[in-house]
Amino acid sequence: MMPSAVVLALYAMAVTRVTTLITHDEVTRPVREHLVARFDPYRRVHRMLVYLLGAPDGNATGCPWCVSVWVGFLTAPIIYLWGTSPIVLVIMLAFAVSQVTGMIYAYGRQ
Repeated sequence: MMPSAVVLALYAMAVTRVTTLITHDEVTRPVREHLVARFDPYRRVHRMLVYLLGAPDGNATGCPWCVSVWVGFLTAPIIYLWGTSPIVLVIMLAFAVSQVTGMIYAYGRQ
């Protein structure tokens, strides 16, 4: 059964937040740098992962547009099958509220 519009909206905001967490947030920078430093720049798959996660020097962030496809692909079955489960809704709501809070904060600072 297809999730409701409210669940889909929460899901979209949650995917956005998780994607930002993976590609840009300072709290995950050490993990990104550790992973990227282990990649071999001469292997094509590794070059693609570096592109997704960002450069090892910390000057470049990852590609949120690209990572969001993978986050969405990996989490869509959870939402489709268990989108109305209280546990899934609470997790999704937490990420969605975090995303909205960040958007409000960024809007107020411009």
